[in-house]
Amino acid sequence: MFARRGTGGPGLLAVLAVVLVAFLVGIGVGWGTGQLGSTLAAPEASPSASPSPSAEPELEVSLPPLEPITRELDDDDRLAGLVSLDVPTEGEGTFRTVTLDGVPSGEAAAVRWVRVEVEDGLDMDGSALATFVLAALNDPRGWGANGRYEFVPTAGASDIRVVIASPTTAATMCPNPHTAATVVGNDDDASAEPEASPSPVTSATEDVPCTFRGIVAVSQYDWAAGLTSYGDDTTGARVYLVNHGVGHVLGNEDGVCASGRALIMTDQVDLSEDCEPNPWPWPDEPLPEPSPSATASNVATIRETDPQ
Repeated sequence: MFARRGTGGPGLLAVLAVVLVAFLVGIGVGWGTGQLGSTLAAPEASPSASPSPSAEPELEVSLPPLEPITRELDDDDRLAGLVSLDVPTEGEGTFRTVTLDGVPSGEAAAVRWVRVEVEDGLDMDGSALATFVLAALNDPRGWGANGRYEFVPTAGASDIRVVIASPTTAATMCPNPHTAATVVGNDDDASAEPEASPSPVTSATEDVPCTFRGIVAVSQYDWAAGLTSYGDDTTGARVYLVNHGVGHVLGNEDGVCASGRALIMTDQVDLSEDCEPNPWPWPDEPLPEPSPSATASNVATIRETDPQ
């Protein structure tokens, strides 16, 4: 065909070579441009701007100055579980149970299962402490007066946890200890059947007051030093700390005392000079004759130190 048009073979080869070179150059330029465009359009990946997790803010606790306890350890202290009057400001934040499983007598309108705990790092006689707390709660002048309640110890699930903790832990654990829990039903109904077994404790959250979770947190310092309003009556102060805290768990609000004998739900830490301290919910209930049992012995000690 080229021969008929007068076109020479060598010229045709030159044209084909030029076309082939141009084609290859075009492909190379296009590939390079594509690579450059890809590099500009997709920069190197970097971490997302989502916030990184931060530590939970710690609740700041402001404690009043704790005066050293200079008196000697006495028999009342030992009956309340104290083995030393040296109180650390802070414990380990974990707890050990010091109550064993008890059995309800079936004689009360309602049963409340009580677990007594001590913060790890605090030196306490757990057995004596548990006996003291249960004796105070089951005293005839206590919340169980006239068969209203029976407080039964347990090492498992409980309705009420009485916790002896370091001052820092107690304040952090229960910043609002005077909030009354909401109580459903009427436990004073004498026809009510006692509960057969402990009910599980409501799971703890930071927004739920201790009393709603059945917790009565008592500072070991207050347990050892007593309260100003009770003077030298450290046993009366300890009974008050237990009964007042349990009163909130049972749904009772704080009361006010203008004069005379204070009600148990009065905040007796800051008691007026015109008011007489009172550690009992029903202080005028008659007392039975002491029995030789360990619990009765502890109750008898509480009686002897009662300021009434």
